[in-house]
Amino acid sequence: MAKLRLKTLKINNNSSEIIEECYSEYMDYCKSIGLRQATLVSKQRFYKYELLKHVSAEDEINIITQKKVEGWINSMIDYGYKGNTYQTFVIKLKAFLTYCFTREYLKEYEIKIPTVVLEKKEIYTEDELKKLLKKPDLDTCVVGDYRSFATVSFLVGAGCRSETLLNIKVKDINFEEEMILFAHMKTKRQANIPLSKSLKLILKDYIETMNLKDGDILFPKLDGTKMSYDTLHQNFVNYFKHCKVKMRGINTFRNTFATMFIRNGGDIYRLKLLLNHSNIKTTERYVNLLPIDFKDDLLQYNPLDVLNKNKKDEKMKIRKK
Repeated sequence: MAKLRLKTLKINNNSSEIIEECYSEYMDYCKSIGLRQATLVSKQRFYKYELLKHVSAEDEINIITQKKVEGWINSMIDYGYKGNTYQTFVIKLKAFLTYCFTREYLKEYEIKIPTVVLEKKEIYTEDELKKLLKKPDLDTCVVGDYRSFATVSFLVGAGCRSETLLNIKVKDINFEEEMILFAHMKTKRQANIPLSKSLKLILKDYIETMNLKDGDILFPKLDGTKMSYDTLHQNFVNYFKHCKVKMRGINTFRNTFATMFIRNGGDIYRLKLLLNHSNIKTTERYVNLLPIDFKDDLLQYNPLDVLNKNKKDEKMKIRKK
């Protein structure tokens, strides 16, 4: 009789584990190791809106084979999904399956992260921003539109992530020192960024009009409680439709902020501080994906052009004499 490996026996005995139970256990594990709330929400959204497109919650975990994963990736490519979309899908799926491999719910197999050419980030145009930043008539507009106007102003003026925005309280705005405290960051660090003069005026007016107190969420739901990402997104969908602007995502404001900062003469080192990147390489990669044309700026520093310009200036001076 052939010897049966204990690991193989354990995998076979656990083949009745269903996907829903495995993912619930995986989420408990992620929470126990201290992953931030935004990451947990992202993982839950992946399960609900992505993974369950391909499998059923009641399916056994061993239905997710290497061949099926490769098939899912190929189908996403065939349907024309962007590279970063299916790459992110595989990254999140691999994290879950690695947990299952570790618990020996599945026999381990290789999952390769697809190599993709990252596309340039989208931004909102100046014409679109002008429409979105036009202050509504307070006598006729609804509360939601006024709040969305202020929210858009904040994103354009601060360049923060949506999770940071949703957790900002009125007391985090220091009008005297003209600073904003970002208490909820992706890296779990806090940061202070300058409060622009335009945003200062908008926020002062907004806080007074909405009758907000220091301990209140700056951009809450109508009942004063914290707004979810989904609610924020839907509010923007409605506001963009009202302003007749195409909605291209909340994070597009962060891309727009960075692009306009560089175009207006800012440098990458100051941008790193404003975007709260821990490493300058992250900012360099970020800037490389922005729709920025440095041609004119770079040409003005070209040594040959500068030397020839100096020669022309010298000739003009000689002729004048």
